[in-house]
Amino acid sequence: MNILILLKSLFAQPSFKTGERVNHLQGGSMLRTDGFVVGQSAQGVLVEWPRGGATVVSPSELSLIG
Repeated sequence: MNILILLKSLFAQPSFKTGERVNHLQGGSMLRTDGFVVGQSAQGVLVEWPRGGATVVSPSELSLIG
């Protein structure tokens, strides 16, 4: 049973909590920094950026800041 849970977690999209700080990474380079998560849905994560408004980003392209 533990093996099934492990395999499921390997293929699951990361989830973010409202208010967490994130960076937007794509192809090994950082596109935007210091965004705040507003919410998450099936379409992606809504992130508010300090300069540039809010965008919906794929969870796999975000990294959590400390």
